[in-house]
Amino acid sequence: MSPGHYFKTLRQVCSLMKAYMPNHEYHNQRHAKDVFYTANKLAKMEGMSYEDRFALATAALLHDVVFVKGAKDNEEKSAEFAKPYLVKLGYTSGQIEKISELILATKIPTSPRNKLEMIICDADVDNLGREDFLKRGEEVRQELGIADKKKWYDIQVKFLQSHKYYTTTAQKLRNTGVRNNIETITCSDYA
Repeated sequence: MSPGHYFKTLRQVCSLMKAYMPNHEYHNQRHAKDVFYTANKLAKMEGMSYEDRFALATAALLHDVVFVKGAKDNEEKSAEFAKPYLVKLGYTSGQIEKISELILATKIPTSPRNKLEMIICDADVDNLGREDFLKRGEEVRQELGIADKKKWYDIQVKFLQSHKYYTTTAQKLRNTGVRNNIETITCSDYA
């Protein structure tokens, strides 16, 4: 496929995501686009091929297209949801299988098996090391319905302390931010 064809196809995938993505506090179009842009940035910096970046971009846009609050199988449902649409858009069976595996790789706890899966896992939680961490975390808290903010920030600190980015690029870009976010929570009124 030519770069122009990839671009046209990704525009159609983006339209699909916009039509079906839920509008939850955190899992919404903004999150899908955030993962898309971050995955593309990491993939470029990690030297991934254009074909791999195309699969990664597609998976990033669709990884949470089916998201039911409290459900344990959102990734599986998102992967299954995507398949018939990807067939209609001209994806090959090999591409669809790769995209499905990438979507499934985002299931927490993550255990990526290859570089592409590492990239999408890192992109999905890129906000842990960013300055907007507290804002995004508040959206997750609201989405989960956790009323006790003290309890929530205890959970957040434990999650941050145990988190490890998989790719060298994400580690370089976000590890300092993760440490800063732990410090912000533990040395403030949040704790």
